[in-house]
Amino acid sequence: MDTEIISRVEISDSDELFLYLQSGGRPAYQYVYRAAVGVYWDQERGAFKFATKKLGEYAHWFAHMLNVVKSEIGLHLLLSEHTSWANVPEVMRISIQQASTGENYGKR
Repeated sequence: MDTEIISRVEISDSDELFLYLQSGGRPAYQYVYRAAVGVYWDQERGAFKFATKKLGEYAHWFAHMLNVVKSEIGLHLLLSEHTSWANVPEVMRISIQQASTGENYGKR
């Protein structure tokens, strides 16, 4: 299984959750859409994205994205101490960080 470091977590003005990758990603990541669960690869941004359905549940959708990416394309996503946060309130950031330390994920 490959591992990628999340360089930036962003909530866009249109409430999409973006997970930018330190490496910029690979074209093959586009195939994550096949799971039909709302997670997509944005090649221009070098990020996975998810259009949230319920505002404020970003930690839930973050964990959902990690699980989908892992199960569909065999990619383990990790936050790092250098991950930057854009338009993510502190309380939400803490919730997202906690969601990343579940059974299958850790903080690098």
